[in-house]
Parts: sequence; C-alpha cells; structure tokens
Amino acid sequence: MNPLKIAFYTEAGTQRGMGHLVRCYSLYEEFKRYGINGSFFLDSDIDFSYKFSDLHPFIWDEFRIDDTYDIVVIDSYEASIDIYNTIAKAVRVPVFIDDYGRLEYPKGVIINFAPDAQKLFFRDKNPENMYLLGVDYVPIRREILTVNPKKQPQIFIMLGGNDIFNVSQMILEALQDIDLKKVVVVNNASIAETLRTYENVTVLHKPSDEELIFEMARSSLAISTASMSVYELAYFTIPTIIVALSENQKIGSIQLLSHHLAAYLIDVTDGHWITDLYKYVTSLNSENIHPTIDGKGRERIVKFIIEMVKK
Repeated sequence: MNPLKIAFYTEAGTQRGMGHLVRCYSLYEEFKRYGINGSFFLDSDIDFSYKFSDLHPFIWDEFRIDDTYDIVVIDSYEASIDIYNTIAKAVRVPVFIDDYGRLEYPKGVIINFAPDAQKLFFRDKNPENMYLLGVDYVPIRREILTVNPKKQPQIFIMLGGNDIFNVSQMILEALQDIDLKKVVVVNNASIAETLRTYENVTVLHKPSDEELIFEMARSSLAISTASMSVYELAYFTIPTIIVALSENQKIGSIQLLSHHLAAYLIDVTDGHWITDLYKYVTSLNSENIHPTIDGKGRERIVKFIIEMVKK
C-alpha cells in the first residue's frame, strides 16, 4: 500500500498574524509522527523559515493542486468557496478548519475548536459533513505539553503578527508603574528596538518555540489577542486579558470568557481601554481559569482523519 499524502494550505503575515500557521503546523507535525508524507503551503508576505521548516510559498489568487493527495487541510479567512470546492472534489478527505462558520462548506471534515462551536455556528449540520467541534480539538503544540517551569511574577504579552497598531508599546506605557517584569513577543525589528528601551522589559524578537513557550509557561499573567495563544495560555491556567483587534476576535473572546479560559476582554476601540487594562492587570487571579484544555486535541484530530481515509 502506498503511504498516505497530505497537504496543508493556509496564510500568515504582517496583517494576518500567525495563528493559522501555528495550528496547522502543529497538525502537520502530528501527521508526520504517524508516518504520513506532508506538504505545507503558505500564503504570506513574511519569510517564516526562521521558525518553520518545509514551507512552500503560494498565493490564494493563483491556487491550484499540482499533486495527488489523500488529505488536504485548508485554514483560511481569504480563500474563496471555489477553492474549497476544488479541494473537496480532488481528495479523499478534505478538512476545513473554521473559526466562526465562515462558509457553507462542501463535503468534508469541519474543525472548529471554539467552546461554543456547535451552539453558535453548527446547530444545523449537513449530513454529508463530519464535525469536530469544541475544545477537545484544540491543536496544542507538542512542545507545550512537555514544559513545566517554576512560575515567575511576570506578564507575558503577545499580540501576534507585526503588531501593526503598536498596541504593545501602548500597553507597556500603561503598565510602567506596575512592578512586574514584562515579557513581550514581537516579530518587527524596529518595534523590538523601541520596546527594549523600557525598564523591566524582556523582548523576544522572533523567538524559537522553545524560548517562547518557556517564557509563556512560567508567566503569572498574560495579555494576548484572541488567537491560538489564548488557548495555550489556558492550558497553563494563566489568567489572560484578551485584546480584541477585530469584530471576529470579540465574538471568539466572549466564548473564551464564558468558559473561564480567559479572564477579561479589552476592546481597543473603547476610549477607556487603557484604564480598564490597568484595573484588570491588578486584579487577575489564576483560580478563575478552568483547566479545560487537556492538550490531546491534535492527536484526536489526526486519529479521526486517518480513520476517515481508511474507510
């Protein structure tokens, strides 16, 4: 029997962040652990080869499938329904990673690991599709499952992408008189240089996964966009303030708060957000975060899809 082949298609970049890339790559590595040959295609305006290997650049507007695959995983806010239909017709098991019920998906496996995915987005299921819904399917990175450093009195700040709105600097300005170390993750070199001028601040510029996860895991508080990082922080039961930069992030954030996976929500379009941020940071309590995420999501997803192919 020929070995199974899988392809991933997703996006990342300056204004798109890294969330789709991180979660897809976590699944990509898990499929490789099961001996499945994989190809990873990324539409991006940033070269992520410093952090991820085997990336093949492509552009959604020029999408085509140049090889034969058993499985294709697509994770996108930008790909057209025509692309999804092309994939669904071309492979044995198409897999669609979703965040907010973006499309009427063609026949395939739909993954949405938001806590209320079934109630909010997929109450009426298409009998042709298979659904993996809820936090049991959060594809936590394997490196996160093996780190357990001693907690430190520090605030972990990660706002994704290149922080094009410069929110990281505004946060440091707002929290200057709070006597806690701040660890800030940034991809933009010029922003990194600026942030290094602040006292009691450690800047992680394009960190390795090992470095990033170590600092994340030993933090006592966190500030993050509504992205994969919130789920990872929730795995460590770190109380997190979510900074919403878009309407979609607000929708996802409300679910995270109601299930005690995060502590507070900040809307940067609110004129009082800096005052609220200061108040929330001084009142965060780790007991408010429930240990709901068990870290087995990516294994569940991969096993399910492999069984689908076998059938």
